[in-house]
Amino acid sequence: MLIGFTVFRGKILSGEKRQTIRLKRKRVPRVGEPLYLYWKLRTKECMLLKKVVCKEVIPITWAAMRDNLQLAKEDGFETLEEFRKWFSRYNPKDDTEFVVIRW
Repeated sequence: MLIGFTVFRGKILSGEKRQTIRLKRKRVPRVGEPLYLYWKLRTKECMLLKKVVCKEVIPITWAAMRDNLQLAKEDGFETLEEFRKWFSRYNPKDDTEFVVIRW
């Protein structure tokens, strides 16, 4: 599965960031499946950052993640405010479903 990033390039390359949180879709990766992590997918700047294996997929709601500082830090954010601001673009409700994808 292809996963694109526009932030946290350094943290992905260094191995500090080993997960991503995405809106739940019809198709989510399966444990054991290869993940191709790309920088700026579908642009002229597109570059493969890493090929990794999916280790865990965790369904989670906005209500369960919005106040979770540990989850925010594991995802590359320094503060909950930064984390909430990033995800506010989805206009999440308490029951909005996301998935945590770990490699």
